[in-house]
Amino acid sequence: MKKILFLLMLLGLTSPEVSACDICGCGNGGSFFGILPQSHLRFGGVRYRTKNFDSHLNSEFLRTKENFQTAELWTRFYPLKRTQLMVFVPYSVNAQTIMRTSETIRIHGLGDMSALMHYSILNTFYDTTAHQLDQIWLLGGGIKLPTGKYKFDENGSEVANANFQLGSGSTDFMINSIYTLRKSSYGINMDVTYKINTTNRNDYRFANRLNGSLSFFYTRYFGSLTLMPNAGFYAEHAGYDQKNGTDNTFTGGTMATGNIGMETYYKKFSAGFVYQLPVYQNLSDGDLKLKNSFSVHITRLF
Repeated sequence: MKKILFLLMLLGLTSPEVSACDICGCGNGGSFFGILPQSHLRFGGVRYRTKNFDSHLNSEFLRTKENFQTAELWTRFYPLKRTQLMVFVPYSVNAQTIMRTSETIRIHGLGDMSALMHYSILNTFYDTTAHQLDQIWLLGGGIKLPTGKYKFDENGSEVANANFQLGSGSTDFMINSIYTLRKSSYGINMDVTYKINTTNRNDYRFANRLNGSLSFFYTRYFGSLTLMPNAGFYAEHAGYDQKNGTDNTFTGGTMATGNIGMETYYKKFSAGFVYQLPVYQNLSDGDLKLKNSFSVHITRLF
């Protein structure tokens, strides 16, 4: 009955050429930093991410495919001792293909910029003492600004979907912890983020989101070249979004992925990638599935 009512509401709001709903992949979803370039150095570079979703899996009429791509400038520097500031400036291209008609709708533009500051609770790189175990624990928080466009219409020119926009339209806040433990050539990296979202001017509020990752890595040296293969897991959970204070039950869920990647260091340059495949997911009550996710970066250390 819920799906029938939703379909009737959907058809009443849109023209036959547009699929307007809240079941959709989301470029504003959670992501993790992965294994960051050397923590004691400043850096600047470019990171590229892409996600692919299938949505409306239980409906031949509404079924769509979504692709979210983001190219992001990112930088890290140290304004104070033991304190690092990271800034992210994304540009996104979102595409939704309606399988029934093969029509593809695209939007592109500046996304939501964000900044995150960490304090080094523990960092063995700050002293000259030899350690059997090297440890880094960064704890901090940040803010995401509504610089990305959040203004959709229902006249057929754009997808009328809160999750398909370039930004969330809201000022949001993050709490983050990154811990790295290394012994000889082996190590682990743990990353946990809790994102607190506020209501935008369309009276839509994305649910708060908790995500975390665990990665195992191995370091191999070849002169000036260092290779760091890594593998691990990522998980995220979000409740229901809210529209005008009412839960949107076509949103939210839990997902876990397996990750494999490689970090490469050569002199003052770093490059790396991470590929993610879902191992468990229950998104939008099973009507939405992540197919895969991929990210790659190239960074200059200084």
